[in-house]
Amino acid sequence: MTFDATPPRAPIGALRMSSLAMAGVIVAVSVPVAVATMGMSTQVTDQQAQVPIRAAGPITRVVVDDSESDVQISGDPAVTGVDGQAVVQWKGKGGKRAALRQSVAGGVLTLTKDCSDGGCGPIDITLTVPASVSVQATTSNGQIVLNGVSGAAVLTSSNGGIEADGLGSANCSFKTTNGGIDASFRGAPSRITAGTINADVHITTDGSTAYSDAVHVTNGTRQLSNVRDRRSPNEIDVTTANGDVTIS
Repeated sequence: MTFDATPPRAPIGALRMSSLAMAGVIVAVSVPVAVATMGMSTQVTDQQAQVPIRAAGPITRVVVDDSESDVQISGDPAVTGVDGQAVVQWKGKGGKRAALRQSVAGGVLTLTKDCSDGGCGPIDITLTVPASVSVQATTSNGQIVLNGVSGAAVLTSSNGGIEADGLGSANCSFKTTNGGIDASFRGAPSRITAGTINADVHITTDGSTAYSDAVHVTNGTRQLSNVRDRRSPNEIDVTTANGDVTIS
């Protein structure tokens, strides 16, 4: 069922300038050379470094814990281990930065951002993994892209979109905020869950498996052209607000 609701409006704050701030403006106008010199001396510079990611096989599961940036994972049936890199970003020359911790136990590769040294910032992660792995990836302010993986997928972001293509028959869950979700399947999971706010959701099934669709939309439209059967044990559960839902 579609519900119409008026999105909440954020209040517009008033802009005020104190006499002290006004004096600052007058000083800045009267001595532009000194102000320009000060600005150059305190400028903050973006810095970044590449960190290799390696894990010998067999790897059956990959966990990415809070990269705060983009995560891209591609499955390759010809590999048994994991190969990739992370781009660590931080502010200021000589400034502190987050560390990427890599650990392998029981065939599970875990990548964790560690800010215990006092620095923190985004870490972009790009991986090539075995096609059969399961993936759990959590990030914020970044996009998650997953391609060609047949294992279970649990993908969570905020303020970033989720794209998943060529997934298999294992159950999948996608959750984000202010980002769209676009997922397609070669296989037929028994359960597909997708939830977002202020964005669209597009799910493409294998085209032949019947699903019971449970779609909850606020301020959006529904287009359901997939094979549907309310008695099917297979379920697609989608929730969004201020966005459209397409299932095919």
